[in-house]
Amino acid sequence: MPSILLPACLLGVYLLFLFWHEPWWRRRVAPGEASAILAGRYAELSAEERAAFQAFMDADDRRSFYMINLMQFRPQAIYPQGRLPDAAPPGQLTGREAGRAYNRVVVPALLKRGSYPVLVSDTLQTLLSAGTGTDFFEQLAVVRYRSRRDLLEMVASPEFQAGVPHKWASLEKTVVVPSRLMLLVDLRTLVPLLLLVLYALAGGLEVGSFRAVALPR
Repeated sequence: MPSILLPACLLGVYLLFLFWHEPWWRRRVAPGEASAILAGRYAELSAEERAAFQAFMDADDRRSFYMINLMQFRPQAIYPQGRLPDAAPPGQLTGREAGRAYNRVVVPALLKRGSYPVLVSDTLQTLLSAGTGTDFFEQLAVVRYRSRRDLLEMVASPEFQAGVPHKWASLEKTVVVPSRLMLLVDLRTLVPLLLLVLYALAGGLEVGSFRAVALPR
């Protein structure tokens, strides 16, 4: 019995992880549901941006996705007059500092909903730019969302709405594009995991061989 206790516990932990990570139990966003939930909110978005977001929600396929964010920060954060009374006055926060204030809100909101940042990277320089203005961004962030419903619930939550003014105050320009994962490889993670599996298999074979030799005695 003790020999199966650890594998059973590990299996239980893995099942809990899948329950948190996978969208299997999440309900599809119904057409028109997003526009009804967000009615009267996010007035700073243009009509085109609002329509694009609602169309993305209306086409929900109950699968996870990745959001690519291209960002250029303002030298100084600019908060709309009266929008965030408890924020530092304009000119006292840089764009990146306001961005970090937004991250302190959004990361817990993501983790609460089975979502998380996959990559955050500052650019070094532009080597190739096919077109005017395509090299505007100075930071790239990729965020994995468990489902479109999780994104909708997050942006509709009071805690997120209280923190999102930091986002708009921090950014000079931004492009946000949802995408589907096709390939994600990080050999620094893959190689140690492979070696760990090989070690575990070798240990199991060694124990099995010992038992096979010991039992006939």
